[in-house]
Amino acid sequence: MSTLLEIHIGEIKKKLADLHRLAASSLTDAMEAFAKLDEKMGSEVKAKSSRVEDLSDNIEANVFETIARRQPVASDLRKLATYLLVSHSLYRVGRYAYKIAHIVTLCDGKEHFKDLESLPYLAEIAVKTLDIAMKGVLEEDLSGIDQLEKLEADSDRETSEMFQEIVDYLRKQRDITTMAMYYVIVGRYFERAADHAFTIAERAWFMVTGNRKKLGLAFKGRSPQAPH
Repeated sequence: MSTLLEIHIGEIKKKLADLHRLAASSLTDAMEAFAKLDEKMGSEVKAKSSRVEDLSDNIEANVFETIARRQPVASDLRKLATYLLVSHSLYRVGRYAYKIAHIVTLCDGKEHFKDLESLPYLAEIAVKTLDIAMKGVLEEDLSGIDQLEKLEADSDRETSEMFQEIVDYLRKQRDITTMAMYYVIVGRYFERAADHAFTIAERAWFMVTGNRKKLGLAFKGRSPQAPH
């Protein structure tokens, strides 16, 4: 039979799963809105981002209440602390989606000057890294964590190539400076979303093992810090 503490933790965990789905879908929808320069879709993304913020606030309140009333210790306290940090990271992801949606509004009257290939790929990487990291938190399954290293390398390489492509376009075409800037900003938001997945994954590792692990170094010519 579950204790009251276990029941409360379980309810927070369910809300965290909902928050993950909402934040990830807001990123995907933001990419589609930008690709189509669809302001109506952008408005829907903003509304979804607001729901992400509300749910994140609700999780934070639930965590504090559970700590205050149930006085968890050891692994349960680690779990609740992780849920709190993860909730904030997902809130930030929702804010990136909101900002991309706002850029759609700023693009009124503008058109894409190139086929979008890198940005959808960066969005896909961001969502995939979040899925892997959240699996560590929600299922306590750390088996996919090491995949994040390669995904980050892919994201860095794609971002670099996209920037170079934009520079080449700027040399050849006039009147595309503003749109080129938006491409760079949107790409940066997706890169930041993936960075938050690393934060989540590191917390998942600590939550499950009680040890800390530094991620994001293996494909940069350095060895990850061993758990201690």
